[in-house]
Amino acid sequence: MIFDTAKNLKLYSAFNPAFDAIAKFIEENDMKIMECGSYDVSEGIKVGISEYEPGTGGDFEAHRDYHDLQYAICGEEIIDVLPIEFVKDSTGYKPDVEFFASQTAAATRVALTEGTFAFLAPQDAHKPGIKMGTDKIKKAVFKIKI
Repeated sequence: MIFDTAKNLKLYSAFNPAFDAIAKFIEENDMKIMECGSYDVSEGIKVGISEYEPGTGGDFEAHRDYHDLQYAICGEEIIDVLPIEFVKDSTGYKPDVEFFASQTAAATRVALTEGTFAFLAPQDAHKPGIKMGTDKIKKAVFKIKI
């Protein structure tokens, strides 16, 4: 997992060139006024923009074929993260996602606030959507094909 502010996205381009494309997309689009929905960013990268009220977060999830880069456009939420080895009781793998009903260790809490992002790899089980303070969050989830 990587947690940082969007202004530092390009610093990670040596790690994964997708960071440059995502930084460019954020710079060139006023995401606060973009409609919720799915958009193509570049080859191998899509983004889903949604707005919702965080709650308890539901089950942990993990992805096999994509990295997630979750970016808070406005509002805030907590994302719990822990290594996939510490989640259990899989509900089964469906294209791009597997959910887990329980955990065997404490998770790290990340406060996703306006302008911050969390980069989550397949080994990072995560539970987004946990209420932090504001009633709503508008968030972009960039899906980066591995």
